Amino acid sequence: MSDFFGKLKSGAEKVAFEADKMARLNKAKGDLEKIKDQIRAQYAKIGELYYTQRSTGEVTGPAYDEICQAIAALEEQARAKGEEVQRINIETYGPQASQPAAQPASSPAPVPPAPSVTSSPVPPAPAATKFCPNCGKEVQAGVKFCPDCGTNMTEM
Repeated sequence: MSDFFGKLKSGAEKVAFEADKMARLNKAKGDLEKIKDQIRAQYAKIGELYYTQRSTGEVTGPAYDEICQAIAALEEQARAKGEEVQRINIETYGPQASQPAAQPASSPAPVPPAPSVTSSPVPPAPAATKFCPNCGKEVQAGVKFCPDCGTNMTEM
């Protein structure tokens, strides 16, 4: 009978782990989309600025430099958030797995893992593969669309 309750407890812990993982994954994906929206807004801003200055013959550099720096910073945040999505996607539940890697200090409000939650270490990706930023699945280099979710991989 105690074996039954042990299995039941283990199953409940696994469900709790998967729910926590899904919540963190959805939050990371939401953060990634917000960052991408900010990048698009900066692109629109630079386009509007260029058009305005170009039409008056006042095209100058410093204003563009500032916007380009903002875009570069947002792209770095998007890259880091995409890596977080990949790390969360490959986490597994089990007593043999190790704790997930610590989140970078620049991440907004990190969610601490549950005490009994463990994950597998992130394996290095072979040079001929990459990961889908939407679903986190491994995709062969040169593939135009993710075979799992259909995300356009040529924009990555």
